[in-house]
Amino acid sequence: MNAAWQQAKLREFCREKGIHVSAWSPLGANGAFWGSLAVVESPILKEISAAKGRSLAQVALRWLHQQRVSILVKSFSKERMKENLQIFDWELNDDELTKIEKIPQRRGFSGHWFVHPNGPYKSVEELWDDDA
Repeated sequence: MNAAWQQAKLREFCREKGIHVSAWSPLGANGAFWGSLAVVESPILKEISAAKGRSLAQVALRWLHQQRVSILVKSFSKERMKENLQIFDWELNDDELTKIEKIPQRRGFSGHWFVHPNGPYKSVEELWDDDA
C-alpha cells in the first residue's frame, strides 16, 4: 500500500472486519521488478512536500500514518532512517489529504500469475475485484 496504490476497497473491508493493514513498499519499491516510481515522481506529493518543507518520503509516510496503517520501510541509509521517523510531530491537513486521494492509482503487481482458465480467477479484473 502506498499513495499511488491506496487500495481503498481492501482497507474498507479490513476496517469492517477488524483487520489491521500494513503498508509494505510505502514509497513504491523503486528498483524491484514489481516496483514503481509513481510515489516518488508524484507531482501532488512534490507540491505538498515543498509547501510543508518536508521530504516527499516524509509526506508519503505521514499520509500512511494518518490512514492508521503500520508502515514497513526498508532503508540502508542512516540519514533516511532518521528522516523516516520525523513524521510524528506534524500533520497533513484535510486539503492535502484530499489531494493525495486524487493521485492516479496503479497496482504494484498486475496479478497475472494468479490468473488461469482452470483456476479460481479467470481474469485480472476478477482477481482484483476492480479495485485499483
